[in-house]
Amino acid sequence: MNTARFDDAFPASVSEAFDRCDNFFLGDSHLSCRPFVVNESVVGFVRDDCARLLAKYSDVFVVEKESSEWPIGRVTLKSTLSTAWDRTTAVGDVCLQMRVNEEFGPLKGWRNELYPVAASHSDTPAFSIERAAAGMIGMKQYGSHMNGYVWRQDASGKRAMHMWVARRASTKATFPGMLDQIVAGGIGNGLGVRETIIKEAEEEACMPPDLAESAVSVGCISYFFESPQRGLYPETAFLFDIELPESFTPTVVDGEVSEFYCWPLDEVCRRICLKEFTPSCAVVIIDFLVRHGYITADNFKNYDDMVARLRQNISPARLYEAILARRKKC
Repeated sequence: MNTARFDDAFPASVSEAFDRCDNFFLGDSHLSCRPFVVNESVVGFVRDDCARLLAKYSDVFVVEKESSEWPIGRVTLKSTLSTAWDRTTAVGDVCLQMRVNEEFGPLKGWRNELYPVAASHSDTPAFSIERAAAGMIGMKQYGSHMNGYVWRQDASGKRAMHMWVARRASTKATFPGMLDQIVAGGIGNGLGVRETIIKEAEEEACMPPDLAESAVSVGCISYFFESPQRGLYPETAFLFDIELPESFTPTVVDGEVSEFYCWPLDEVCRRICLKEFTPSCAVVIIDFLVRHGYITADNFKNYDDMVARLRQNISPARLYEAILARRKKC
């Protein structure tokens, strides 16, 4: 039977972790943002500040006011951009110009990595966009996260589950120096979910592909993160667990990570309380603790609400319905 010795502050820290990661509806942006629509499908959401910026590039973007069909307005692309290639090229040119003009801060951290823009993970992308610009159009993003754990002796001499965690490099464009999963990465254009985690495992932790292949797919969690500086980030994280041999030690490889640690779960929970983990990583670990029986309905208040929040539906279509419903109440 799994047991956990939670600090008294841990339950409140779990709630705070959710609110840091899944914060869009806690603010006011949902009262004024517009859906981003391509081919009559909602594929993202645009804040007012970003809509004003996109309106300056009217040869590519169209910012529309309210109508009977789109009661809170919408942002779309010029109808002359009829193919995915046309859209990708035109939007890419705009992003490059914004970068030169220093109009959207995140573009300073240009990634040279394209993300597919689509209504769902299984849909054919309407176009692709530079990763650093994703928050500007609030596109749904997807990532792969690996929880790496190992059984070893703790300070008392008992065998206990430990978790490998990584500290992000201080040079990272987002959340520099914070704690993260042993392996995690966004799913770029043309890559699969498992393909991404195996690639990232080798690049970030020097984990051999044959070892990474043993990672078990364990589902996904979803959240809608808003950054005042970077925009809107509805995201689904596909999760993997891997039991690592005691003989394996991850190695810093590509500069994404500065250091790795192997901690008992009590220490991992303490670091969550200290807000040392990135917002999404903290929630991924909370899901791990739920699935492995460390957080249960018997030892955690509001367990059912917490699990429901982990499994929420944040497809662009569902989010649009939720935004409309909230606007009607105001």
